[in-house]
Amino acid sequence: MPPKGHAILSASSADRWLHCPPSARLCESYDDKGSDYAAEGTDAHALCEYKLRQALGMEAADPTENLSWYNSEMEECATDYAAYVLEQVEAAKQTCADPVVLIEQRVDFSRWVEGGFGTADCIIIADGTLQIIDYKHGLGVLVSAVENSQAQCYALGALELFDGIYDIDSVRMTIYQPRRDNVSTYKLSKDELYRWADEVLKPTAELAFAGDGNFLCGEWCGFCKAKHECRARAEANLELARYDFKLPPLLTDEEVEEILSRADDLVSWAADIKEYALRQALSGKKWNGWKLVEGRSNRRYTNEAAVSAAVEGAGFDPYEKKVLGVTAMQKLLGKSRFEELLAPYIEKPQGKPTLVPESDKRPAINTAKNDFMEENDYE
Repeated sequence: MPPKGHAILSASSADRWLHCPPSARLCESYDDKGSDYAAEGTDAHALCEYKLRQALGMEAADPTENLSWYNSEMEECATDYAAYVLEQVEAAKQTCADPVVLIEQRVDFSRWVEGGFGTADCIIIADGTLQIIDYKHGLGVLVSAVENSQAQCYALGALELFDGIYDIDSVRMTIYQPRRDNVSTYKLSKDELYRWADEVLKPTAELAFAGDGNFLCGEWCGFCKAKHECRARAEANLELARYDFKLPPLLTDEEVEEILSRADDLVSWAADIKEYALRQALSGKKWNGWKLVEGRSNRRYTNEAAVSAAVEGAGFDPYEKKVLGVTAMQKLLGKSRFEELLAPYIEKPQGKPTLVPESDKRPAINTAKNDFMEENDYE
């Protein structure tokens, strides 16, 4: 049995087990060791809950002194999150006199997923629309609300609670990810959500709960506990070995395109294997042909105050003075004050060209060849 409060088929891991059903039972055999990122996210959610309850006039205890990862950035993110939710509530009041607002609401979607439950950060119900707002504190992965399986599971759980009470016909899901300046919203009808639940979620969840289905590797592997040792992932990445590491000019266009589609996964997999092997070696495992050594390190001061005093005593200035970087300056001033004071002095240079899949939402840039062809079209 899973530990209390833990779902084998959780909403937060739905993207993984919907793509790779047998990973659910495979991950069950691994301890949940957590991570600094998860701990930081937990603290951020606690602060967001407090800020939002306070903004809505609800009684709430300030958790700040108990937050190990609290800093000024987290404070600003939580404040902005509460302000965003208040904006949504005020917008709802334009068409509904008394919208329902629920914070950290436990939802149950076990009608479609065995043992399926979760906690929605914020639910707003107003005038036919159910809105789910999910806070993401992470900085590494940009999260989209479009067909977001976690948010859709939360929405199903909310419908289980309120569909018979309120006349809901559409669902709106928003991912609020302030550290990536990302507010992503996706809307679909209630009927479309139920169709997805019946035709996709339920049958796949049944496979996952039974430990059946096919392994499938993809970007969701990054959040899998078994990613270091998964044979299916290893076999999928080692398929590229059939190209014998030829240099690009010796490959066909089709071969280059296939390698491009797999290259990031291959790099990620190799890094995961190296990290796993290092952890095992630190625990005492011996790998044939490999040994642990001390890596390079840089010199550092043991006491900066003493260093400063010694250098100043010798008649030198031990400090360097430079303007804070843009991100650090924004943290110092806060977003609104930063914009007020420095907006005229900020520019964003064109980014370095990057090759990405066509599914990427960024617009394509023109190459010199394309510019030349467009100019000739007008002649």
